[in-house]
Amino acid sequence: MRHLNPSVTLSFASAALLGVGSVILPVWILSPRLYEAPLFPLIRTGIEGMSYLTFVFLIVSGILLGLLGKGHPFLLGLATMALFPLVAIVEMVASPTSHNLWPIEFVTYCFISLSAVFGAFVGRYLQTKSRKIGL
Repeated sequence: MRHLNPSVTLSFASAALLGVGSVILPVWILSPRLYEAPLFPLIRTGIEGMSYLTFVFLIVSGILLGLLGKGHPFLLGLATMALFPLVAIVEMVASPTSHNLWPIEFVTYCFISLSAVFGAFVGRYLQTKSRKIGL
């Protein structure tokens, strides 16, 4: 049986937390009124009120993950949005009438994560270049 590498696990956990931060931090910066939600109004506001800051934060998160994280950049980028389907499922259990279009929502999360995927590849490229020049 293969054991999980702790540094890889930490990288993916960090990616998920950076993704949540990338979505909710613009809510605090732009300070709009929170949307109503069964359990997570801050996350709903961040997703539905997504701004350019969200994508900037996702790209920066991806770059950090590519530079410092272990694992494939594509998977690290996808991991930035990994908690959002779980949050949606928990809210659907709590309130079955919420998230009526969940399949579209989950696909949207995949598309949103592409900005972090891009950033992760940039970060990995920068990491490779810095190793070659001895930094």
